[in-house]
Amino acid sequence: MDQENWKFVMDYLSAKEHASGDVQKIEQEEKKIQEWLSKDSGHQKELDQALWLWKHTATLPENDEWKESFNVIQASLLQEAPQKTINFKIWLAVAAIFTAVALFTLFYKIQQPVLQQTSMAWITKSASSGKMINVMLPDGTQIWLNSCSSISYPENLRHADLRTVKLKGEAFFKVKRDVKHPFIVHSLNIQTRVLGTSFNIRAWQGQQTEVTVLTGKVAVSRDSAGTQSAAIHLLPNQKAAGNSAKLHLENVEDAQTAIGWTEGKMVFDQLPVKEVFETLERRYAVKIIADQSFKGCKLTAKFNNVSLNEVLKTLQMTLDIHYTINKHTIYIKGGKCN
Repeated sequence: MDQENWKFVMDYLSAKEHASGDVQKIEQEEKKIQEWLSKDSGHQKELDQALWLWKHTATLPENDEWKESFNVIQASLLQEAPQKTINFKIWLAVAAIFTAVALFTLFYKIQQPVLQQTSMAWITKSASSGKMINVMLPDGTQIWLNSCSSISYPENLRHADLRTVKLKGEAFFKVKRDVKHPFIVHSLNIQTRVLGTSFNIRAWQGQQTEVTVLTGKVAVSRDSAGTQSAAIHLLPNQKAAGNSAKLHLENVEDAQTAIGWTEGKMVFDQLPVKEVFETLERRYAVKIIADQSFKGCKLTAKFNNVSLNEVLKTLQMTLDIHYTINKHTIYIKGGKCN
């Protein structure tokens, strides 16, 4: 790690430690470090090493090898002590930086086997078409994954300062409360941050992302090109909806509706027909081919754990379509918006 990055990471860790309890200050520091991480893929490894050093080197190693390195640096500086006061101050600053870098390098070499063991490894769980699965994270958080969805989390999640996971698709979360270790979900270009609560995230590629809160408090923000927007704070029966360009808050009558899918229910509230077809494809593991785009058409309907045939019959009456089924493919002809 070069001197500039070392100083940046140390400033971050120090500021974070002294900002204990100050949520706004912690969020500011997290924003800075996230921007830094996005600039170079190698920064994550450097941060992991610095975090390990911060936690495990409160006391110096038992052998005295580090003292020799420090004494060499100190002696070389004293031998060429400048006469001018301003230069002396500069040398003191340089000495401090070089000493810190030397000690870090030495500690890293001494403890290298341990650092290698703690390198970040990610685990991914996926739900296939027509299936839903339940995932228990190492920290006790429960996740229900909808069809064609996946969740990724670091192997050391339980011991991480930030419990960070990545979602593709849709999931319902019951987060284990831990005020000292915030839980963060990255889904498309949306970041959801909580301490302990239950909420649903709907983040399908090409569709509007929605975060609906059932219990607790949730902070949702846009994360585009490494730049994070101001957070929208949600309470029960509220949701944030939008994309990487815009995010807004809405009140909902009953947040339980958002997780109806966990019980086999499907609720369409003025949902574009194209997205209705995509939902059916995931739910019933089929492919739907229509001879028109149904652009501008929206559907409002509720289905309570019914078969695909029942859904298609309802669509036939509502949209005036004709359909045929060939194995796992559904062909739709005609249709109009009411």
